[in-house]
Amino acid sequence: MKMNDQTQPDITISEEQMQRFGLILIGLAVLFTVIGTLVSPLDETGKPILLLPEVKAVEDYRLSAKEWIYELTLLDGEIAKVIAENQQGDLFSKSRFAQQTLQHAVDLAQQVDRTKVPPVGIGLHEKMLSASMSYLEAARSAMQWISAPDQKNLDQANLYLENARQLKKELEHNQWLISP
Repeated sequence: MKMNDQTQPDITISEEQMQRFGLILIGLAVLFTVIGTLVSPLDETGKPILLLPEVKAVEDYRLSAKEWIYELTLLDGEIAKVIAENQQGDLFSKSRFAQQTLQHAVDLAQQVDRTKVPPVGIGLHEKMLSASMSYLEAARSAMQWISAPDQKNLDQANLYLENARQLKKELEHNQWLISP
């Protein structure tokens, strides 16, 4: 660095330093491109999703809702197995399986209820909560049938399961959750 007549420093940068700086910038651009490609969420068609906070919140909720529908499907099968008339096994194993199914329903309903919902997803969330609570009621009713296996309890368990299935079907056809 040299001083000129007016005591202001002259800044000189060599060509070698400029090349290094350029290489560093290119390296950083490549690094951030790779990182962005690896961590950016993609939609079902493989296109990256713009990560504005609002968009990310909506996409996170949408993915959670799809996962919950999958969990409702699993829960449906578990409840159907509990209330199957020709179920094999002793009372203890039936009761234990029914209790596990009920706990699965409770856990799912709590997970849905405790999830932060973006404002645009409130309508879907209400339907999701309603479906999860219906499956919880169906699981509770199936547990009641195991403890008191009479026709009235079986009919009630089947009715609750059918109502829960109808709500799940509505969710599966929700335009917000259908892949574009």
